[in-house]
Amino acid sequence: MTSYDEQLAQLAEDCELRLQFTEPGFSVREIIPPATTLFDPMLGWIEDDESLVFCDIGGQAVEPGWDPSEGHGSIWRLHQDDRLEAIVPPGAIGKGMVMFPMKSAASFGDYAEQVFFLGQLKPGRAGAHATHAVYWVPPGWDTPEVFCTVPHAGTIGQGVSGALCPAGWGDDDSPEAGMLFVVSLLNCVLYRVTPDRLIAPWLICDEAHVGEQFMPSQVFRAGSDWGEHAGQLIVSGRPDTSFEKPAEMSGRLELGFWRVDDPHGDPVLTRLDGPQDYMADQLAVTRNVEDTYAPQSFGPFAGQRFACLPGSANLAHTTKLEGPTPYDAAIVRFDEDGEMHEFATSLQSGAPALVFQGDRMVVSIVRKSYSTGEYHLPDGSLYEITYTGKG
Repeated sequence: MTSYDEQLAQLAEDCELRLQFTEPGFSVREIIPPATTLFDPMLGWIEDDESLVFCDIGGQAVEPGWDPSEGHGSIWRLHQDDRLEAIVPPGAIGKGMVMFPMKSAASFGDYAEQVFFLGQLKPGRAGAHATHAVYWVPPGWDTPEVFCTVPHAGTIGQGVSGALCPAGWGDDDSPEAGMLFVVSLLNCVLYRVTPDRLIAPWLICDEAHVGEQFMPSQVFRAGSDWGEHAGQLIVSGRPDTSFEKPAEMSGRLELGFWRVDDPHGDPVLTRLDGPQDYMADQLAVTRNVEDTYAPQSFGPFAGQRFACLPGSANLAHTTKLEGPTPYDAAIVRFDEDGEMHEFATSLQSGAPALVFQGDRMVVSIVRKSYSTGEYHLPDGSLYEITYTGKG
C-alpha cells in the first residue's frame, strides 16, 4: 500500500506549477503549495485591512485521514505577509461543511456585513446529495450556526436542495435590497433568503414552471451596457442542463439569459436574444468583480479587470475525476474596450479563481472535489502573481 508521504509526493508532481505568461514583466510564486495544507480553497473577499477571506471546503480537525461521520471545512484570513488566521478553524463545523464564503450586503438587516457561507448539513459525497443550508458566523465566534435550512422543491433531482451555490445579493439600491439569492444545482431551483431567516423557492427552473429547463446561475440587475435591458432583473443559467444528464467537459460556460417580469409577485421569464457571447464571457469567468480590477502597481494593465477561464475539469457536476486535472485553464484580462486577452496560460483546471490583494494577484485552484469527488488529499493551492517590471 502506498504510504501517505508517497501519495503527497505523487500529488506534488501531478500539480506542478506550469503557468506561462503571455506578457513580460510578471512573476509567480507559491503562497501555499499543493500537497501541503489546502484541499479545496475558495476565495471570498478583501477586507478593509486588505486581508483576504477564503474558505477551504476540505479538511477535518485531525489530518491525515478521512472520517465520513465528521464534517469538514474551514474559513481563513490570509494577510499580505502570507500569515493565516483562522475565522472558523477545522473541526468547528460539526457534521456539516463549509463552502462559498460571503460577506452579507449592507441592506441585510441585523446581519449586515457579516460572514455567511453555504454548505451541506452532512459531510462528504452523501451530504452533497442531501439537504443544504445557509450558515452564519456570529461576530466574534469561531463556531458557525445554521441561518436557515433550504427546503426541497420541484421534481428535478427528486426535489432535493443539494449542491447549493450563491446566485447574488440584491443591490442595496434595488427592489431586491435585503435579499440573498441561492441556487440548488441538484434540483435547479432558485431560492430567496431574507434577513428574518426565512427562505422560500423563488424560481423552479423546469419546463412545467418557467417554460424550459435550465440550471440557474446568477440573479442580477443588468448594467448600462445591456442596452434596452439595462436595469432589468436578469437570471442566467445553462440551458437543458441538470445533474440527471451526463457531465460535459467544456472550457466555456454556455449561458442563457432570461428577463424576470413581476419578480416580487408571480415571476415570468422571457428568454433574451441579446449579445449572448459578450454577456457569457463577462459572467462566466468571475463572480468577485469588485476585487478583480488590477491596482496601479500592476504595470501596463493597471485598472483592467482579470478573470480565470476554468478549463475542462467540470466541478459543477457530481462526476468523479480520474487522474490529474488538465493544464488547460487560463488567466485573461479585459482591456479598456472590453476585449478579452490571454494573460497567462497552462493554469491547471479545477475551479481556478483570482482576486487582487494589495499589489498582488492571488490565484486559487481547487482541482478535485473533496465532497462529490471523494478526493481527500490536499491538492488545493494558492499562488501570488506580481508585476516586476523586468522583461
